[in-house]
Amino acid sequence: MALISKSKGRNENDGESGYERLFGNHELGQLLSRVHATVISSGTELEKIIVELSKTIDNVDVFINQKTLPNGIYLITKKAVKKSSLCTDREPDLLIFEIAENKQHCYIIELKDGDTFDTKKAKGEVENLKHFENHVSRKLKFTTSIHICSFNQPDKEKIIIGFKKQITSQMAMTGNELCNLIGLNYKEIVSSRVGAQNENLRYFIESILNIDAVKKIAIDFKINNYGI
Repeated sequence: MALISKSKGRNENDGESGYERLFGNHELGQLLSRVHATVISSGTELEKIIVELSKTIDNVDVFINQKTLPNGIYLITKKAVKKSSLCTDREPDLLIFEIAENKQHCYIIELKDGDTFDTKKAKGEVENLKHFENHVSRKLKFTTSIHICSFNQPDKEKIIIGFKKQITSQMAMTGNELCNLIGLNYKEIVSSRVGAQNENLRYFIESILNIDAVKKIAIDFKINNYGI
């Protein structure tokens, strides 16, 4: 799990952040900006964990141009796609090739740490996936499908609702389904990310209580409510 203590957040020279304007306090704005940056980096961290534990293909063109593809499950990253003939301007986070007897299928996956998105973003993500699917379907002798994987949401219906109903149940993918597909242990990955939660909580509380304006409110609250 990403750590707030190691996140930089918004550059102080960039002017006021939205958080600073909301609370009128620079220190609090910076802290919340770092929290926001940590949430974003958690998604990148999740993808990195999955990639490191999977059987990956780095040279995509060499792999797909083999006369006979070996049976198995193979993961291809966005970075590898960008260096291949499958490259477009809208690559997904992951491609997973499933090769078996009488089956060659390509799962086109956008990986999400969260499960709630605004309508415009959700619609754009789906359009990008469809664009990429149309592109690769002309280059691969594979059947294809597109998926939104909300890794931490086990309820497919909630994934659909969180994506503003821009996807079908066939397109919605849980983290457990993704892990089953590529042969990983879902519970172990989730557990490995829990370790930093206590550290993040302690760091956030200590940091916020070191802000003079917050400290004053906390003291006033304690006096007014407990007479201390």
